[in-house]
Amino acid sequence: MNWTVIETVLLDMDGTLLDRAFDDHFYVEALPERYAAARGMTVDKARERLVSLYRSVEGQLHWTDLDYWSRQLELDVPAIKDALRHGIAPHPDSLEFLVFLRKRKLPVHLVTNAHPKTLAIKMEKTGLDVHLDRMVTAFDVGCLKCEIDYWVKSEAILGFDPATTLLVDDDETALVSADAHGIRHLVHRSKSSSALPPQASTKYRSIESFHALMK
Repeated sequence: MNWTVIETVLLDMDGTLLDRAFDDHFYVEALPERYAAARGMTVDKARERLVSLYRSVEGQLHWTDLDYWSRQLELDVPAIKDALRHGIAPHPDSLEFLVFLRKRKLPVHLVTNAHPKTLAIKMEKTGLDVHLDRMVTAFDVGCLKCEIDYWVKSEAILGFDPATTLLVDDDETALVSADAHGIRHLVHRSKSSSALPPQASTKYRSIESFHALMK
């Protein structure tokens, strides 16, 4: 990585700094189990119903809105997530990378689709926020990262220059929209979950570990 041309670093949260295994377990296992218990149905049937509901709002702000899901499912979704916070964990290399960036005196901002309540739970559990300058959620800008407007509004909030900004994200659709906005340095995190094999991007440089950038 040619760090001499980088003036700002933008980092995604889930799958990039944090292990996505927690989120996969939460939405595919834990939440269907709670929904099944509340509705008196099998977990398989509950999972099928919830996955269908997830897909119906994929790409929309509702997708990551914990309050929306609380209303839809008639469950206290933030409380359920908070009760399971022991499963939230950074990738093993995340803290080392954040320290590396701090030593280079680069502004480091979190850019996430997460709901503010999710962000609060995860930062309280991991403590990574002390290594970040600012954090922008989809709810601060009104759309998810798959939309160019996310980057337009994030740039206005954070004041970065797209030409000298590095974005690392495990979601290729976020990288595509950032690319369209003009963010020049784009890296895909291929190892988003400790429970799954790496999945390389078809468009952007992929890394399994931040160590590939710490050179």
